[in-house]
Amino acid sequence: MCGVAHNLTTPVARRQPARLHGTSQRLWAERLLDSVGPLPQGRNQMKHPHFEHVREHLERVRDGYAYIPDPEQVYLGRQEADHFWELVGIRLQGCPVVVLAALRFERLDRKGVADSRESLSAYLSTPAPESSDARRITALLPHKDQGIPQFLMGLRAGREFATVSIDRVRVEVAFDFRADNPSAVKDLRDAAKPLRRHYYRTTAGHVFRGESHELQPIEGAEHRFLAVRSPEQLLPQGVIHLPTLFMAHRFVNLQVDVTAEAARLAVRNWVPFLPGTASDEGMIPLGGKRKKA
Repeated sequence: MCGVAHNLTTPVARRQPARLHGTSQRLWAERLLDSVGPLPQGRNQMKHPHFEHVREHLERVRDGYAYIPDPEQVYLGRQEADHFWELVGIRLQGCPVVVLAALRFERLDRKGVADSRESLSAYLSTPAPESSDARRITALLPHKDQGIPQFLMGLRAGREFATVSIDRVRVEVAFDFRADNPSAVKDLRDAAKPLRRHYYRTTAGHVFRGESHELQPIEGAEHRFLAVRSPEQLLPQGVIHLPTLFMAHRFVNLQVDVTAEAARLAVRNWVPFLPGTASDEGMIPLGGKRKKA
């Protein structure tokens, strides 16, 4: 799955005006996603049901989804008394395509939140820098030619899978397939400071914008993650809407608060944040080669 690949989220259409509304916005978003070629089907190419699963989720994000119609088909795996397994997407250092993996979460009792758990940012942050075991995450991976609904069904049926150990420190970006925040509690949301608007540039050259809190250092947490809500990646060819991203703080090398209007105006003239200087690789890299024009 980690062979050399191009990114299916990278559009090839020419950039359009930043502000589009209604039908125009939807048509432009469709052009961005649909301008990629079909998935490879040749004898020497592996099938990509994993990437199709992610692509379907990106289309839901594009269309402003409010709920997931069938969690058991999209992300929900094995149920245990106090834990459950859930599918997440991970961008790993050294792997050029997104990795889909089922992770085991402790079930939390939160009223009104189905299968509630801690956020991915808390889950992925290392709790103790001196403990090598704390850096490892146990994951279950679907086979390369296995459809994700079938993988999740197998988990719920009790099928045994070999486990994989993932180093948290090598995770650059993660996302889930939910439409809501599984760790959200109304009282905590009301008590939290308001989210602020930011622009970011990653160590790999991605430029994106979104809403987040300021990262607060926590004693004992060496590798921290930042949740970015409503992210939009700025590509030389256009803008793509992404699901909530959980970013390794060390993967972000530039960050600017643009909540104030003066900062929003200024950032448009700062070279590191211009779409023309950004990487054309998607933050969520998918496999397969685009058709040549």
